Amino acid sequence: MKVEQLIEAALFLSIEPISIEELCKISGATREEIKNAIELLKNSYDSRESAVEIRCIGGDSYLMQVKDIFATPMLSLVKPVVSQEVLKTLSLIALKQPVTQAEVVKSRGYSTYAHVKELVNKGFILAAPAGRTKMLTTTQKFADYFGFPHEIEKLKKAIAEQVKFR
Repeated sequence: MKVEQLIEAALFLSIEPISIEELCKISGATREEIKNAIELLKNSYDSRESAVEIRCIGGDSYLMQVKDIFATPMLSLVKPVVSQEVLKTLSLIALKQPVTQAEVVKSRGYSTYAHVKELVNKGFILAAPAGRTKMLTTTQKFADYFGFPHEIEKLKKAIAEQVKFR
């Protein structure tokens, strides 16, 4: 088996970004061989104008996904990770972070408590005790999963841009 085939299969099957270290373990290849194989795969998808791409996430992890231009028509085929209501709560947290749970409850209602619990369990937000409430912030997993920058100000700007075009 070729290293490229193993990496392609791993990226195809994974719903989470895979680090270079994990790809090394899966394939038995070196970091350099993995990087070269990923470049070959990326070039192959690009050269045939595929609807699929391999995207670098966080500098050292990779994910195979549908290109953004094809994502919207495919939404009906994908089961959402969270409901529309939970996604609205997550969006509010991402835009206002750091934000207290009390502020989010005031804006979104008492269902926010269940939403926060679900989002913490899925690893999209952190909820740190802050007096009688909790301080809510998004995680690196949130940024990686939704394709946003990790730096909070850049993330807020990117989310605001996304909202503006909808």
